[in-house]
Amino acid sequence: MARRVRRRRFTWRRGHAKATVAPRGPLTEVLLAFYRRLPLDSGRVEVVGERGLLDFWPERASFV
Repeated sequence: MARRVRRRRFTWRRGHAKATVAPRGPLTEVLLAFYRRLPLDSGRVEVVGERGLLDFWPERASFV
C-alpha cells in the first residue's frame, strides 16, 4: 500500500487499508500496468484514487 505524505514524497507498507491510490483488476493486468507493459487507461485495470501517485511511482523506482 502506498500513501502520499507530502508533495513528491510517499510511504509504502504491506497491508489492507484505505490508500491514496489503488489499482484494481486481475493480478496479471495490475502487474503489467505497474511495470508499464499495459496502459493504465486500457480499461483492463481500474484506478481508484489519485492517479498521479500511480504514475509517480514507476518513474522513480529503480527496478523499472
